[in-house]
Amino acid sequence: MDGSLASTARPGGSAQAPGPARPGGSDHAAGPARPGGPAQAAGPARPTRLTLEDGALRREGRPYFAAGFNYHPSQAGCAYWHKWDPGVLDADFRRMAELGFNTVRFFVFWADFEPAEGVYDAEKTGRLRELARIAERHGLYCLPSLLTIWMNGQRFEPDWRRGRDLWHDESMAERQRAFVEHIAGVLRDAPNILAYDLGDEVIHVDSAASAALSPEEVRRWWALLAGAIRGADPAALVLQANEASAVTGGHAFRPEHAGPLDLVGLHGFPVWSPFHIEAVDSVKASSFVPYLVRRGRADTAVLVDELGSYGCDEATAARYLRATAHSAFAAGAAGTAVWCWQDFTTEDKPYALRPNERFVGLVDADGRLKPAMDAYREFAARATGELAGFAPAPPAVGVFLPEADPGDAAYLATGGPGEAAAFYAHLLLQRAHLPYAFARPDDLDRHALVVCPSVRHLSLPDQQRLRAYVARGGTLLYTTGDLLHAFGGEDLFGIRIRDYTLDPAAADSFTWQGVRYPVHRPPGQIPLLEAAGADVLAAFPCGAPALTRHRHGRGTAYHLSAPLEEGINAPYRLEEAPWHLLYAGLARAAGIEPEITADEPAVETTVLHRGAERCAVVVNHAPATVHTTLRRAGGAGGAAPPATEVVLEPKGVRLVRWNA
Repeated sequence: MDGSLASTARPGGSAQAPGPARPGGSDHAAGPARPGGPAQAAGPARPTRLTLEDGALRREGRPYFAAGFNYHPSQAGCAYWHKWDPGVLDADFRRMAELGFNTVRFFVFWADFEPAEGVYDAEKTGRLRELARIAERHGLYCLPSLLTIWMNGQRFEPDWRRGRDLWHDESMAERQRAFVEHIAGVLRDAPNILAYDLGDEVIHVDSAASAALSPEEVRRWWALLAGAIRGADPAALVLQANEASAVTGGHAFRPEHAGPLDLVGLHGFPVWSPFHIEAVDSVKASSFVPYLVRRGRADTAVLVDELGSYGCDEATAARYLRATAHSAFAAGAAGTAVWCWQDFTTEDKPYALRPNERFVGLVDADGRLKPAMDAYREFAARATGELAGFAPAPPAVGVFLPEADPGDAAYLATGGPGEAAAFYAHLLLQRAHLPYAFARPDDLDRHALVVCPSVRHLSLPDQQRLRAYVARGGTLLYTTGDLLHAFGGEDLFGIRIRDYTLDPAAADSFTWQGVRYPVHRPPGQIPLLEAAGADVLAAFPCGAPALTRHRHGRGTAYHLSAPLEEGINAPYRLEEAPWHLLYAGLARAAGIEPEITADEPAVETTVLHRGAERCAVVVNHAPATVHTTLRRAGGAGGAAPPATEVVLEPKGVRLVRWNA
């Protein structure tokens, strides 16, 4: 590309880390001291409390990215509050800092700190203060996870709980409130508390009870505990961390309900996903956590406080972590904490029952750094250094997910679950190199194009929102997952339902702009449409309209009578056809031109802004080496900069910088 553009990686993919960043308060860790790059590190400085601004952490007004680890000591495991060895903590925390990291997440096991109801263990309380001081000495921020009962698939129960419901039993609600208030009071004067996690994946302590809670009940519980923490520690940030079901599941512990919190913690591991991720090395795998971040960021700030992989060798784990961490940063994550610091030698609970959980550290039991550590160091140095202050720009494309049917989802419905549609819309937009965000219902107008993927239910308020958005000049792409409950209206789309068929071959594909798109549907009724004012852009084999375009007010509404995104949710189907070209073509028709593209769809090109500076985070999500061409859009004069040929190793990353 042109001479004003700087690249920070060798042609083979990932750049070499520029050396360990000094965490906990140096200019290098906290952000750039000048527009051109980070200041030189001056050694660990005394941390000060962090704040949030526009979904990002800040330290004394400067951008701050949290990069670190989940932590239990190798020999003690989950029993470290009993098998206390401050020397081990000191050595581990020193090494974390020397490697360039700035954050440690640890777990306050409720049973250890409140051994009898209403009685707090003074010795453990003192050890908690000591842990925070050791971390401070090495410039590390602390992310304590409170109310820890659930860990590695097992419960560490306070004996005195006796099965009482955490959410409906008033006495248990009071015990939780008092406990988090106690811990926040203990740590109130510690300057290096990043945030308090109310309880790691606490929903699994009693899955049936947590699943039965309404959004309002979850908000009340979050507000009760967050208020207690803020009362004891007014400078506190508060989150609650859950695994991917906080986005993909049906319970109410979701980002859109997290108003009482400052941010949410999200975890995503590719082997535990509902989206048919074929392998840890697959394109979908390293795109999964960034998807969770983007979903959460529609409503609140997101910290990826568990990041890593299971079920693969060390080289695969390193590739996965490199691509996923960079992509999560580009999606707007406020920080990352890898699961976990070191392999375990202990055979105590929970490792006796789940022995393979002992081997997911980035340091092995003998202290050797695994290949994933090199990948994570490289990322942390970038995220806390040259990338500090870069953030996603307001995107031209929004993905709007209409509210789910609050009643019985099976009532007169056809098709499968609709959550997959959002993930595959994310993948198609990423593959089309289109900047996007998940859209809020009351903020559609900030997007030139709104995508509603594989809609299975459309309420009247959402129908009215979409109609008004298009009438004001917006462009809408609406694909249907269940036309009976999700028909958007004849006046908006210029189509009407004529009848249906049970013959899959009647509507199994369509061709648009020379590309044939197969259509995958669940068994059942297939709606057949007819135009009522809309232009028919593509038809099914039976002749019924497939893709239509209709002017409504000052805008344009496109309608696809197929569950495009939901239908891709099958092993290896993402590569079956160039699905993303449909999105790309309609974006061009709406006047949207990405700032930078690659001719390889597996290569992500997310552009971040910092004032007039631009940085494209170019991520090869494929498990194979890719030769691709990067092209930037034309500038004010209309002439596009020269294209650049690049080679990216499997899951390789390159940063491309220029000035607008």
